[in-house]
Amino acid sequence: MATWADIQSWDHNAIIEAEDLIEGEVREAREIIADLEHAANDIRSVGEAPDQMRQRLTEIQDKLDSRLNELTEYALATAELHGYVSRVVAKRKSAWEVAAEVGYDIPESGLIEPDALDKRFEPVASKFAEIRDCVDDAVRIATEAEETVGPRYQALADGQYVLAEGRHSESAGLVNDADPSWSPEEVSVWWALLSESEREALINKDPEKYGNLNGIDMASRAKANDLVLNGRIDAAGNRIPGTGLIEKTQNELDELNQEIERARDNGQEVSSDVLEKQKNLQNRLADLNAISEQLGQNAGTTLLVLEPGELGENVRAAIAIGDVDNAKHVATFVPGMGSNFRENGRLNVEFAKNIQWAADTYGRPTDGSVATIAWIGYEAPPDIVKTWDTSVISIDKAEAGAEKLNGFVTGIHSWRSERGLDVHQTVVPHSYGSTTAGIAMRDIGEGVVDDLVYTGSPGAGVSSVGTLGVDADHTWVSATPHLDPVRGIGPDHTFGRNPEHLEGIGHLSGDTSGGEGYKEGIWHRPDGNHSSYFHKPETEDKHNYALEDIGKVIVGKKER
Repeated sequence: MATWADIQSWDHNAIIEAEDLIEGEVREAREIIADLEHAANDIRSVGEAPDQMRQRLTEIQDKLDSRLNELTEYALATAELHGYVSRVVAKRKSAWEVAAEVGYDIPESGLIEPDALDKRFEPVASKFAEIRDCVDDAVRIATEAEETVGPRYQALADGQYVLAEGRHSESAGLVNDADPSWSPEEVSVWWALLSESEREALINKDPEKYGNLNGIDMASRAKANDLVLNGRIDAAGNRIPGTGLIEKTQNELDELNQEIERARDNGQEVSSDVLEKQKNLQNRLADLNAISEQLGQNAGTTLLVLEPGELGENVRAAIAIGDVDNAKHVATFVPGMGSNFRENGRLNVEFAKNIQWAADTYGRPTDGSVATIAWIGYEAPPDIVKTWDTSVISIDKAEAGAEKLNGFVTGIHSWRSERGLDVHQTVVPHSYGSTTAGIAMRDIGEGVVDDLVYTGSPGAGVSSVGTLGVDADHTWVSATPHLDPVRGIGPDHTFGRNPEHLEGIGHLSGDTSGGEGYKEGIWHRPDGNHSSYFHKPETEDKHNYALEDIGKVIVGKKER
């Protein structure tokens, strides 16, 4: 078992260097094996000597196949280790930062024992609890790394690793399909080692899987999700009828409607279960049509997530504006309560577009383009006002969404890193989405997310900015003072503290008064300006200073 003292010297940069070296060896080995295969096929003579040559080449190729399998396993194991070490380093840094904030020296044992006085008053007591959690998490993750990756390396060292993945397989020397247990870092390494034709074959074979696989390039995800949404394509380039999710859902709903109509014509009572299924199919179809509509109405948009989930759940999806694979700056917008595509997909995509506009207009990036993402990749709690569903007062959906958000942004980072390309990632969450994002950032790897901006937040998900896996100097909050009652409304012990009150956080402007539709006075809904952070100026002579500041953060131009 790892200890706090053991992990003080862990460094993920050394792992990255090892990854690059091993992957280079894998690529070279694949090329050599392919060349030998061509050479063997070129021996067309008959007789004893040519037969011996072919036999000898076969023996050499068999040995090379085995060595290539081992090299690939080294590459994947090292990628898995990279993910673990990155999280350990982030947790270690968080523990140090929060400890420094309260003036506490973490002992070599990692045992956190605050004085009785420190445990009596908030938020200091919560900060000590976070130090303990960070230390415990770091040790737990390190131990898991030893127990998971250690045996992989040991099997290779002992010559016990075997994978029957020869040169005649679908992807010579590589696993033919992504394993569901792989981390985004493993996926990125494996995907990068595949050829373009091998990737294309996998997308066509299982688009549902590859449209949502964290760690591959977003262009491939978008291609796969298009096939899922609109239908497979035949050899002639035509859509195959009945293969798209929209069409499948419409057909299923039509059949159910006919069944209900026949029952009523026969004087039979339609059960509540059947009516519930009808409603759920209608909602799913409405979600899918709304997603398709946004893709059709907004040039340059792509579908990066498409998860229909269980019937009765919202269709989870994410739409990108711009080229996420190559943009220098990528911002992921995470909306909150009541978010789904059928009811507010247009609005949330519009907000993502406005964020991109603000980054371009006020950040004026000189080092590359900006891409933004409207990410409704989690099951947000329903609007309590419309449904009386009280799940919004719990963080259960935030915790489930945090895991998905973590994997999504880690996948963007790991693929860009795999290609040797930097990306400046910002997460811009709103309302319940900000608590979701705060929880996600507690377990994010070192260097994955560069900036975090809370807006209209009921709670930060933490008691200290240091607990977040984002540099403390790059955590921000924007809070409009008028008609946004959601700010800090969540209980501190579950939702975390109001980010406006977090020591060390950067305060962006909360002035949204120049935004389109801003509500002056008091004769409006109490939450009339809750979403005003993302509205463009009503006229050219007005300013939404909150949106301007968010844009500057996205391109790294906002100073404390």
